Amino acid sequence: MRNLFLIVFFCSPIIIIAQNDFSFTIEGQGIYSNESENPFWFTTNQYGRLSPETSFIGLAEANYTYEGNDQEFEIGGGLLYRDGIDDGVKLDQIFASYTYKWFKATAGFKHRDEKLMGLSSVGGDIIWSNNARALPGVILETSRPVKISDWLAFRATLAHYELNDDRFVKDAHLHHKSLYIDFAISPDDVISAGLRHYVQWGGTSPVTGPQPDSFSDFLKIFAGQEGGNNASESDQINALGNHLGSYSLEYRMDRDDYNIQFYHQTLFEDSSGRELNNFPDGVWGIFYQPKFSSFISGLLYEYVQTVSQSGRPIPNNDGIYRGGDNYFSSGVYRSGWTYEGRIIGLPFILINDDGLGIKSNRSYVHHLGIAGSFWKINYKLKGTYAKYLGRYFFPQEPNQEAVYGYGEFTYSSDFGNFTLLTGGDYSKNSDNILGVGLKYAYTF
Repeated sequence: MRNLFLIVFFCSPIIIIAQNDFSFTIEGQGIYSNESENPFWFTTNQYGRLSPETSFIGLAEANYTYEGNDQEFEIGGGLLYRDGIDDGVKLDQIFASYTYKWFKATAGFKHRDEKLMGLSSVGGDIIWSNNARALPGVILETSRPVKISDWLAFRATLAHYELNDDRFVKDAHLHHKSLYIDFAISPDDVISAGLRHYVQWGGTSPVTGPQPDSFSDFLKIFAGQEGGNNASESDQINALGNHLGSYSLEYRMDRDDYNIQFYHQTLFEDSSGRELNNFPDGVWGIFYQPKFSSFISGLLYEYVQTVSQSGRPIPNNDGIYRGGDNYFSSGVYRSGWTYEGRIIGLPFILINDDGLGIKSNRSYVHHLGIAGSFWKINYKLKGTYAKYLGRYFFPQEPNQEAVYGYGEFTYSSDFGNFTLLTGGDYSKNSDNILGVGLKYAYTF
């Protein structure tokens, strides 16, 4: 992976000579909060760029794109400065991608595209929400739905990432694959069903030492098979590695005056969740887009719950527990579903203060988002109610209830974009937080 980054850096000057489209963006953002931490939505689903203690960030990004003859080549990167826990400059992303017709390959670390206008509480993906920084990896995927017939199409992804941060199991790998099937029940009505699968595997544990890391072990984690004699006892009983997954179901309607999307995403980590014993856990949402209104360009509501977890943990006759799925946790990979100390997916799962394990993964959430424009101002508003219950074995007493509010107002001019940010958190269990921020971005 390191060699890949060097190739991207050294090749970029040659590529830019034959450029088709080149852009450079600078961005600065300052934040003030009445407490030691920022409001929830100031730092959540922001690509891991802001920590709760950040008061200033600076970002510089460059992007080059070449298009022609059914193909596209893109190379990009960015440098980020922020204060807070880890002051200093770091790579925000660096990547190269090549697209030919419907096939796309990407190498490096690149942020995932924003979904649902940035209004979704889970970033449009309950497993990977853009709450953490981009992971280094190689991704092969379909760039658009591939038609099998007039009424049937598919989308797919196969990816390999490296978990190269400071974590309990050093140098662990991450495998990912997905498959979506689109059914066009009419030209304007599409039902999509999909499956996403992730596995943390390999690496070196300070407790059990090197984890299975051969090609044959990769085939086992790919197929969800149990580990061999060199695996931990739990991985020999269950599946090798730490598995996470999600079923996705969407219904998209295209009408003369509006588009509307209904969606549900589950989450699971073992057989009980795969068999939907944890129903109705997951995110349930509706996204509405009027076609002839500028004041409201998008309206979203989501209900999220993670309280079932296939029921309270109960051992069977073999002493193996069923239920208590304990989302985003792992016995071997104790840093859990995190990267650089931030949850990768659903942001309403809370990490322990020491970064090892999960403090709360049972919650109820109601979330509303709206975007649009008035005069020359583009706005985005979000409001969220969340109730945290802790975990089955370690309930949070009393339950924590919080309300998170967020407002974003952007004025675009020939001299760049000026954005006012406002946010506030209200909770009976902690001090209320109020924050305000100013952001400036210019692209040339």
